[in-house]
Amino acid sequence: MTPFPIRPIRAASLFLAAFSLTGCGEGASDMGKGFEDGFKTEFVEKFGNSCRGAAAGGGASADKVSEVCKCAADELVKKYSASELMSLSPEAAMPVMKECAAKSGLPV
Repeated sequence: MTPFPIRPIRAASLFLAAFSLTGCGEGASDMGKGFEDGFKTEFVEKFGNSCRGAAAGGGASADKVSEVCKCAADELVKKYSASELMSLSPEAAMPVMKECAAKSGLPV
């Protein structure tokens, strides 16, 4: 019996092998880009769900709400990095929301 679990060692070995094959600078850059892209994809989904939930019952049609929420999520991920999105305040998101609502023909 080995004193260390095999799975964590195997996982660490695979990670180190993959990292060394891509080269230090490129691997770190690719990992950072992968995180950024993954986070932003998840942000669009979660923001959209939260936005639609918050707007329910506000008088606009579900289609208009979805349009505005999708617009706002897309604009926010264009404007901010993943780390900025993590700490984004409602006040910072509001101008984007208003702009998207106006584009959709909703009163702002």
